[in-house]
Amino acid sequence: MMAWGSVLICTAYAMGTLYERHMEKVKELRKTYQGLIVILRHFISKDQYTENHCYRVSVYASKIAAYLGLDDDAIEDIRSAALLHDIGKLKVSRELLYKAARLSDDEYKQIQKHVSNGAEILEPIKGPLGRIIPIILAHHDKYDGNGYRPNKGEAIPLGARILAVADVYDALTSDRPYRKAMAPIEAKEIIVKGAGKDFDPRVVKAFLMAFERGEMDVPNFVV
Repeated sequence: MMAWGSVLICTAYAMGTLYERHMEKVKELRKTYQGLIVILRHFISKDQYTENHCYRVSVYASKIAAYLGLDDDAIEDIRSAALLHDIGKLKVSRELLYKAARLSDDEYKQIQKHVSNGAEILEPIKGPLGRIIPIILAHHDKYDGNGYRPNKGEAIPLGARILAVADVYDALTSDRPYRKAMAPIEAKEIIVKGAGKDFDPRVVKAFLMAFERGEMDVPNFVV
């Protein structure tokens, strides 16, 4: 019995040590992952609107994800995808991004390319960022299939469905060269009307929970 007990104690100690080493490795990888996010955001920071927009969208998306009951790892992936979702605009001219007049069909197609551009930029480091590339690629897909790509419903990654609501809400409540910002209550009504068409109804419900608790209000600066 003593011998058997000793074996169990040694095994437990070894397993505990392996677990601790595993957790240390996870922490190390997480630091590397977060470091890459920071480095990539420096590229976005050349455009103050895009940087502030991405920051606010990351906060909104994280709140919505939390109300959907997602775990910490999933929320972190969505937050990271939100921070980088417009990185593809680095390949779009400033003149086009800030054009005050209505875009032509060709110009709109150029804007649409920012999604695939973003995936191309992130592709070389897809190891640590592989989980967020599908979210970025799909964040302009609409629930009814009429978005940038023909994906619809549950075929769109949940993270992208969350990001879509957060992205549109912030775009509506922000000043742009071609229009003034809407009041939050007006933007909320547009999101609600888009449920089942542009947006996942379940995600809209989570958005409303956050909105009604005053959690969809982020200052216009980067922290």
